[in-house]
Amino acid sequence: MLWLSYWGHRLVIPRLLFLADARWFSFGSLTWLSLFLQSVHIALLIALAWLLLRRKPPFLFMMAVVVILNLLLSPLQMENFVWGMQTMFPLVFVAATGAFLCLSLGSTSNGGPFFVLCIVLGAISSYTMPNGLLVWPLLLIQASYLQQNRRSWWALAGTGTAVTVSYLWHYATRPELGMGVGGILRHPVDAVTLLCSIVGSPLRLSIVGDIAVGFVLLVITGYIFVHALLLPTRERRWFSALFAVVLFLFLSSFSLVAGRLTIRDLNLASKDFLPSKYFTMICLLWASIALLALSTSQGRKLRARFLCVYGVLFSWLMFANLVRQLTAAEDWADVFRGADAVGSALLLDAPDEQLLSVLWPLKQERDERTLFLRQRGLAMFHEPRATWLGKRVSDVFPPAGYGCTGALEKTVSLNGSSWRVSGWAWDDRAARLPDDILLAGATGHIIGLARGGLRHGYFPGFLVEPEAVLPWHARFRRSEWLGYVRFEGDLQRAQVSLYGWFRNEGKLCAIE
Repeated sequence: MLWLSYWGHRLVIPRLLFLADARWFSFGSLTWLSLFLQSVHIALLIALAWLLLRRKPPFLFMMAVVVILNLLLSPLQMENFVWGMQTMFPLVFVAATGAFLCLSLGSTSNGGPFFVLCIVLGAISSYTMPNGLLVWPLLLIQASYLQQNRRSWWALAGTGTAVTVSYLWHYATRPELGMGVGGILRHPVDAVTLLCSIVGSPLRLSIVGDIAVGFVLLVITGYIFVHALLLPTRERRWFSALFAVVLFLFLSSFSLVAGRLTIRDLNLASKDFLPSKYFTMICLLWASIALLALSTSQGRKLRARFLCVYGVLFSWLMFANLVRQLTAAEDWADVFRGADAVGSALLLDAPDEQLLSVLWPLKQERDERTLFLRQRGLAMFHEPRATWLGKRVSDVFPPAGYGCTGALEKTVSLNGSSWRVSGWAWDDRAARLPDDILLAGATGHIIGLARGGLRHGYFPGFLVEPEAVLPWHARFRRSEWLGYVRFEGDLQRAQVSLYGWFRNEGKLCAIE
């Protein structure tokens, strides 16, 4: 199973992570891991910036830190931060950067442990995503550039060959995706256009504007890159790592053209014509280009002019699209709040096909996976709320210490015994919505569960219900909740009590 090919990927390391998550964390969220990996990458790049710029004016290092923090934490890549499946996107790049840095650290006589770590990180990158295979030829080039001994070179060559051969064993290609090598050779103009559109996409000017800016950026960077290679041998140690990082990100971008994208794939009617999952790579490419420009700019008038051009492009990239980036962060977070709320339907066996089909479109497959998770107590079935249904509120929670404002606004019958419910709630004292909403029947037993934090009338990716006149409580921007109820009869005429549960504080409030 570990070696099965999936859409051109050999997901050995990600599958091990997912299996470990299932074994020890019950398929809990991997957001923490994605953010940890990105934090490690930030630390590695800042360390590399210090090694390259420590003998230059301090403002150059400070500029590098600002660029690294801005781009590597950019919400343009929010999809990779909030979706556990996308953990592989930060992982493949941080492992590659670590391998290049470790090779530079291992270039000394006592650098054996770093050389071994370089090989381990290279293997992790390769077995995470296909572009990770690019690490090995770049490590060989870096070793040659550093004039390392033959034994190190052959160790890298042998390991890289073994990893590549094992990766390609029974490899299933997807010829219908991307231009392919043949398509690139037959249509070089289209290939370059696609590459430039990828590089320029964060600027969000227009498809033509992004392509033009991407072309200018690559031409200037290529010129500086070639000239910077002609360094004396004694100055090559840390530059070699930066050169390898820049090349790896450039070739990874080009691999999208070969293996994933064609001109037809670009959403030309939108300024967001590229899937957001690729922006981790693109932001890293821009950050590495910034390091290259800052570390080679001093003392040459032509490069100083280039640095001015970079300054304009990076200022636009980092600060001109703040609203877009904040919107992307909020929208992606809201999608997963909505998914969490709709997940209550799985806990209660509520047949809400309209919304559950958004989580997983094929009902038979969804039911099989839900049964698997339920039987083993994984994912949402591992959460405390999975055990609340049917219990008395007083048996599970402490007494409600105070009241919250709110109401049950809408009910939708699903099959006579299951209902989709929505409403609003607000704690004036804490100025926020409770984490969980409990719906109890006349006897005090819990008959329904809901999750909150949603915008009024907007469950992103699931429901959008605009209203001509917004109710007064719409001023509480995230006061909405969505959930499900198991109840035989007419829920609209039943006596239903609402409670809000604040997980971190361990407090319960009665919603009136």
